Amino acid sequence: MGAQVSRMQFLRGDFKGKEIPLRPPWAIDEALFLETCTHCDKCISRCPTHIIKQGRGQFPIVDFSSGECIFCEQCVDICEPHALNKTDKKTPWSIKASINEDVCITFQGVECRSCYDPCDDRAIKMPPRLGGISIPVLDTDGCSGCGACFSVCPVQAISMNSTITG
Repeated sequence: MGAQVSRMQFLRGDFKGKEIPLRPPWAIDEALFLETCTHCDKCISRCPTHIIKQGRGQFPIVDFSSGECIFCEQCVDICEPHALNKTDKKTPWSIKASINEDVCITFQGVECRSCYDPCDDRAIKMPPRLGGISIPVLDTDGCSGCGACFSVCPVQAISMNSTITG
């Protein structure tokens, strides 16, 4: 018999249980995070860019519509139960940007560099094209997942997703 689906998974259409909310940087494994986090909201109040918000079940989530993560580590430093913990992780998370070419206006012939300009990692490149405008090319290996490109996109062609598969 198949695995049971929670009510929340059913209502979201997440029948395989793969939709994991975007957690703050250095969050531990999701199941352990849900057990460990005490909902104290200290990481929310400490975030200087205000991207950590209260999500479903009062657990912290990352909302890039407010800005970007600067990886200042203040959320990790304030997390007393260690639901955010750097000791086991080399990178803050597995979140990466992706560009929807069907929505991005540069793929429709409109000059735009909104995602390119704020990308400090230079994971988004705009190589010149002979006879046309530059279109964004995303180097996912170079993307830190900071989200600087997300809120500035005028047509919401950027999405931020966890790259964890399973």
